[in-house]
Amino acid sequence: MLSITKGTPKELLCLGRQVMLQYVVDEAVASGIEEICVVTRQNKEAIREFFEGHLSDNGESKKAVARWVTPARHCRITFVDQPHPSGLGDALLQARDFVGTDSFVMMIPDQLLRAKVPATLQLLNRWRPGPFIWSSLLRLPKDEVPFFVGARGVEYRETESGEVEIFRLTSEEETRRAHAGLVYEVRGFGRTIYPPEIFEYLGANFKNPITGEVDLLKTFERCTERLRIFGVWLEGEPFDFGTIPSYQRYLPRFTG
Repeated sequence: MLSITKGTPKELLCLGRQVMLQYVVDEAVASGIEEICVVTRQNKEAIREFFEGHLSDNGESKKAVARWVTPARHCRITFVDQPHPSGLGDALLQARDFVGTDSFVMMIPDQLLRAKVPATLQLLNRWRPGPFIWSSLLRLPKDEVPFFVGARGVEYRETESGEVEIFRLTSEEETRRAHAGLVYEVRGFGRTIYPPEIFEYLGANFKNPITGEVDLLKTFERCTERLRIFGVWLEGEPFDFGTIPSYQRYLPRFTG
């Protein structure tokens, strides 16, 4: 997103009346989540400062937000620093102490869904306890695929009971080949429920040798040894604000 994010973190770009990250916090709260961890890093201090500006006057540490000022927002936000930009998996790993032994929802702030039921709540409505990962899925029209750069394809099958079981992430070539002749491609969306066991698959041993980041590709290859992965078809209109072309494409549609 450079150069428009040189002075402002992407998560604080304005999408109409609110900044991007505020929509995600509202989605979490609307889905019944009261404890939120925001992973930040150097040069993104503005994110913490934005939320501290909404801190309630109750003596809480400046490291956490006790409550949003409006009655509709009741949540506690904790901040965790990622020392180096080492990928999404490493960012999740920084929240390990915050998560403890609970399952948790990963929410990617630059992907949003306009829907009657929030994307996170759609996942939670399907969730059941156990060593399972619950991934959100889209049937994305092919002309929209180039604007969802971070949305990976998956290899999956639908069971007789209607569940979608995911076996692995697929490359761009594999995804295109699997959907030849169709008007859409199946892609993941930026909402996933993980069990705490996932942290065992997010360390340095799971780095992508090309990028040097823990980008979840190796994680998904190995974690299926212990964890089953289920997919949930999302209902609603998806938006991606992760790149300049996608931001320009979806901003008028999102705010219109």
